[in-house]
Amino acid sequence: HHLSIEPTPETLSRYIAYTSQFIASGPKYLSGVRHFLSDLYPNFDANRAHPLVTTTIRGSKKIRADPVRRKLPLRPAHLQTFLLIARGSGSYDDLLFATILSCLFYACHRSGELVQKNSKDLFDWRKIIKRSSLTFSQGRAQYHLPYHKGDPFYRGTNILFSQQEVADPVTLLKEYVDRRDSVHQARLALFLREDGSHPTRSWFDARFFAVLSREFGRHSARAGGATFYASLSLSEDIIQ
Repeated sequence: HHLSIEPTPETLSRYIAYTSQFIASGPKYLSGVRHFLSDLYPNFDANRAHPLVTTTIRGSKKIRADPVRRKLPLRPAHLQTFLLIARGSGSYDDLLFATILSCLFYACHRSGELVQKNSKDLFDWRKIIKRSSLTFSQGRAQYHLPYHKGDPFYRGTNILFSQQEVADPVTLLKEYVDRRDSVHQARLALFLREDGSHPTRSWFDARFFAVLSREFGRHSARAGGATFYASLSLSEDIIQ
């Protein structure tokens, strides 16, 4: 191609642009090239960091990136459907599921904050919401979410629910906790299945996908809650 063998910003940029037509890992090869050329070309690192090179890398990643496939957000009507199922069956676990889904939606929870991983080896008591943290006051409900992904200082977060017209989380938490206390009494965890086990991903998915298609997912409740609050003209900072 009649290009200089010296790894100038222009040469590196062209190399990335050329290789990215065929493979997605073209920019990663620069790390290997550096190992062999850094002694011969002391300016290699500076050239690699040149804006022309970094811009080309960003562009190649966008061109080669897989399309984003997001799950559909839940709507309040979906919450109502699961609540009607719980009302019709009278099942403890159906009520638990409707309560968890309402909390996921209205608090914009990540599903992993209320539902545990399937493997018992990955169970972490630090992330379990305690029954003792649940309180009711002035028509609201509140519990303490311990350490979670969005909590860099390990302080936890107090989650406050206000009353809602559809699948009201305050009413559901009151109803659920009355049944929970009669069955499990002084056990520490707030969310427990009727058999005493913790709700897991597989348990959640079995109920969720019995009604909804795979166009939805566990994080659809969080996305739906954010969409719901955005429709009320709440700012993005408040929603987050």
